[in-house]
Amino acid sequence: MSESDANLPVVNVYSVDDERLRFRVIIAIAAVANYDGRGEYDVNIPIPTFFGNNEDYNACRIKCDSFAASGLGALVTPTWGSAAAVKVPALELQLSCPSSQTSTSTIDSAVQAQQAGIHEISGFKQLLPGQIVNTGNGLVFTPAAGGYAWLSISGRAENPIMAANPFGQKLTIRFIDPTSRDRVWIQDSGAAIPGPDLGTYVMQLDITMIPNN
Repeated sequence: MSESDANLPVVNVYSVDDERLRFRVIIAIAAVANYDGRGEYDVNIPIPTFFGNNEDYNACRIKCDSFAASGLGALVTPTWGSAAAVKVPALELQLSCPSSQTSTSTIDSAVQAQQAGIHEISGFKQLLPGQIVNTGNGLVFTPAAGGYAWLSISGRAENPIMAANPFGQKLTIRFIDPTSRDRVWIQDSGAAIPGPDLGTYVMQLDITMIPNN
């Protein structure tokens, strides 16, 4: 390719048939009205078009391209926690739709180090590194008033992985501390831990159907 060819504009050509196989699913969960999910949540994924309920499309590619979590509006001291408050620099998102494309290896003790780690294979998993951002608490944009949120800083650059078709099914969502392998949820660090789920969680899934061979 010559230098002049390299400077030519690139035009993307999209196929309507291919684009019809792409779907965006937004899931929002709020631990209110005595709903105490504690890091595990069941949601029904409706079928948007017949592609999601078609025996010719049993598999798909899935990734989470956006994720955010925060404490309820009145919660001043939120923290990730399980049996105790924990630091969660990265959250592991698990979905119940089967996949053979993932594995994990974990070491959090000397015994596990001697065994070269504890291993898990299969199931949809995606690592979501996070950062703290200021969103306000519903009344003011003051971080000191509990106005922080946990925002995933990856997702859009992640490659999707192959998994089973989730449409028309109950999907179980889990938030996992990658090191301890415990489920985690947003709790009140100013109260006894473990405590009730006091979080709001929003995520966006990018799903592309794969035709059967």
